[in-house]
Amino acid sequence: MLLQLRIENLATIRELDVEFTKGFSILTGETGAGKSIMIDAIMLALGHRGDPAMIRTGEEQTVVEAIFSLAEDSEDIGEFNIRRELEESGIALDDEIIVRCVVAEIGRQKRYINGNSVTADFLKKIGRQLINIHGQHDNQSLFQISTHLDFLDGYGQLLPLRKQVEEVFRSLQDARKEQNEFQKIIAEREFRLEELKVIIEDLSELNYQPSEEMELRKDENRLTHVEKLSMLLGQVRHQLQEMDGSVLEQLEMSRKLLAEAEQIDPECSEIQAGIETACFQLEDSHRDILNYCGKVEADPQRLSWINERLSRIQQFVRKFRLSDAEELLTLHEESIKEFDSLQQLDDNEQQLVEKIILLSTQLQQHAEHLSKQRRKHARHLDHAIVDELRQLGMNKARFETQIVSASMSENNQACSANGIDKVEFLLSVNPGQGMRSLVKVASGGELSRIMLALKTVLTSLDSVEILIFDEVDSGISGGVAEIVGKKLRQLGSRHQTLCVTHLPQIAAFAEHHFLVSKDMEDNQTFTKINPLNTESERVHALADLIGGQEITTNTMELAGEMLRSFQSKSLITEKC
Repeated sequence: MLLQLRIENLATIRELDVEFTKGFSILTGETGAGKSIMIDAIMLALGHRGDPAMIRTGEEQTVVEAIFSLAEDSEDIGEFNIRRELEESGIALDDEIIVRCVVAEIGRQKRYINGNSVTADFLKKIGRQLINIHGQHDNQSLFQISTHLDFLDGYGQLLPLRKQVEEVFRSLQDARKEQNEFQKIIAEREFRLEELKVIIEDLSELNYQPSEEMELRKDENRLTHVEKLSMLLGQVRHQLQEMDGSVLEQLEMSRKLLAEAEQIDPECSEIQAGIETACFQLEDSHRDILNYCGKVEADPQRLSWINERLSRIQQFVRKFRLSDAEELLTLHEESIKEFDSLQQLDDNEQQLVEKIILLSTQLQQHAEHLSKQRRKHARHLDHAIVDELRQLGMNKARFETQIVSASMSENNQACSANGIDKVEFLLSVNPGQGMRSLVKVASGGELSRIMLALKTVLTSLDSVEILIFDEVDSGISGGVAEIVGKKLRQLGSRHQTLCVTHLPQIAAFAEHHFLVSKDMEDNQTFTKINPLNTESERVHALADLIGGQEITTNTMELAGEMLRSFQSKSLITEKC
């Protein structure tokens, strides 16, 4: 709902702040008073480009700010959701949307939503979900062919059926994508199987064991330096026990001396124990050296085999571009798994083909059922809209929902997420005219009446919460004007509805009346908008619409009777 509109320096408006409320509101005023300026301001708030010529003379910029409330339970006809769109764009949202537009004499125009700078296209996208302006301006969702399918499905309550079609369609798309991936793999499968076969055979023959390379390197190093190793160990063995004054001999002598010292001073026992421990450890080490030296011997054949084995291991490490030999184990294991998986592809592909056939059958059934329901409800929609048009004085108008359906039997790609149908509203206004697309037929006040008829039928299905009618009274009068006013009042019970009118029959049905006036001050023109809050103010405004330049007592009485009568009719209708 539009809560507030603030305008600065737009044409004849210096500063204007208007608060709106729910229901049906009308704007009246003399020709040239500035009613169209209000529409221009709202258009700016919807993302339309402003002209610097709009800026009030002597000022540097025009500023328009509109505050909208957003219902928590607002639903969408199509896929667009204002809350989600704003949140995904990083714009914080509570229960209000504040749109601010600045048109400067120099520089680019600036647009903001809740303080965040946005592009004109983004603001237009949001604006189309907030307000529909019907009349000479082009901001009508129904006048975009792409929305006709949404409105038909909403009218027939077919959105759950369409959701079924969409879900099966998405599943089928996923299955076909998976099949394409399978076909790519299968096309390369034979080559890959041969490649894997060679890898598996090579690595099976190699039969590499965990940590094998590290152990082989140790053996290689020992066998390569066996002579030096024997010499070093022999020297150690000689120094430990075999030479005169060997380490063990010296330690034994020290142990005996400390044993005697212990007899003199018991505190020497700890020192003597340490020497004994060292003596025992060295004796153990000496035995270990003797045992090891018994095993150390040259083995040229073993060394040759180790070198060949290491060379073969490194050959495969380089061949498969691995960082170390341990990765040979992982490569072997993964190659076996991939080989087995590729061999099972035929079975998997067959299952996928069967799944695609099943989904295609389901999609065709759902899409054809949805199409049948659309045609059924389209006939009811056509009759309902023609009835409304005739009540609005368009007695010869014809309306038709054209549905063109594709055949999945002829083309299995014919169905989209919305089904197999393309929908377009067709209209003929005058006798002898053929049916033409709704987007090409009407204009001006005629367009507004057509939109009024459509909105009356489809209003509860439209996600747009604010309807603005400009020139809705063009070419009508009398009884038709009264019907238009009644229809607008009915729309106001479901949507915030704002209408610019010159007809008292329409103005008398409004719940809220705003008077647009123009004053002169210091040779400057100022446009003002004032809410008419009392009955006498509204009666006087109606009298101005009825009587023209001279307002008589009879005119005032007629205006008062019209206001009370039409308001009473509205209350009776609303209670019913």
